[in-house]
Amino acid sequence: MPLVTKSEYARSRGCSPAAVTGAIKTGRIKAAVVTKDGREFLDFDKANELWERNTQQQPPPTRAASTAPKPPTDRELQAFIQGLPEDQIPDLNDSRARREHYLAEKARLEALRGRDELVPSDQVKAEAFACARAVRDALLGLADRLAPMLAATTDARECHRLLTEEHRVALRGLSDG
Repeated sequence: MPLVTKSEYARSRGCSPAAVTGAIKTGRIKAAVVTKDGREFLDFDKANELWERNTQQQPPPTRAASTAPKPPTDRELQAFIQGLPEDQIPDLNDSRARREHYLAEKARLEALRGRDELVPSDQVKAEAFACARAVRDALLGLADRLAPMLAATTDARECHRLLTEEHRVALRGLSDG
């Protein structure tokens, strides 16, 4: 159990002392902290084990990362976790896996929306309503347009042709709309 300072540990990991302090504050390697003579040291082996288990390798930042949703604050997370029973507190790796799954699903939906393969339901409802209203209006106006022509003819075939043509015009408006 070799004890090392935060600076020595940071040099061995190839990171900054601030990164080590951040890992302690977030709880990733907090269990490796040992207080001796009023100073904090790290159990080197335990810190390495915890670092590997609890620290995820971050890809280089991209432009898309700037549009990512804002993560919850520390206080919000702490309040959420304190409200959970002891056996339901998620493991850090499980939480990261869930988060990555959520972000991947969100990115997939954004890609579908960008290719116009996915549209908001409000937009679909509005367009369906407008289309149905146009058909309804066309069918309601049918009697007013045909009544004088049908009253003037006694030929059944001519009546059928006029009705069929008006129906076709109304339905063509539906398919074009």
